[in-house]
Amino acid sequence: MSIGVAFKAFFKALFNRDFSQKVAELLKGSAPEKLLPEKTEPQPAPELAVPPGAVQILGLLQREGRLIDFLQEDLGQASDAQIGAVVKSTIYSGCRQALKQYLTLEPIMADDEEGSEVTVPEGFDPENIRLVGQVQGDPPFKGILRHKGWRITKAQLPAITKQIETGVICPAEVELP
Repeated sequence: MSIGVAFKAFFKALFNRDFSQKVAELLKGSAPEKLLPEKTEPQPAPELAVPPGAVQILGLLQREGRLIDFLQEDLGQASDAQIGAVVKSTIYSGCRQALKQYLTLEPIMADDEEGSEVTVPEGFDPENIRLVGQVQGDPPFKGILRHKGWRITKAQLPAITKQIETGVICPAEVELP
């Protein structure tokens, strides 16, 4: 066994300068661990900082309506008419279809019209109703409904894929000739 190791060490030292220097240090009396590479623990896969469901929903809105492309675009030089045409033709219909296909949404205050006076009762849930303006005293509060709010009542999303687990909302596309 030692002849085989010596042979391997000879040839490795002959052709590998770093290894040759380490052997020289070892022969001078340095610690043998310098000869071996440091052992490292296998690194766990990095955890995705974003929940896969968020990546999945954004991916659907991007795929169906190009929502992220639109939101990342600098619209400073575009006219209102150009923006309206793009939103109406592509983004609105595609994103609306994706929401209808995968999520069931309902307004939180469905029975009231926006702009109408409403009463927020004592014991209301602040997760469902946000009070804005001059909030003073205790409920019940009377105010104007500015937005009905939305909640998801059902989600039927496609199975999560490896692409989603890695945070890819939409892969880059390369068209070949």
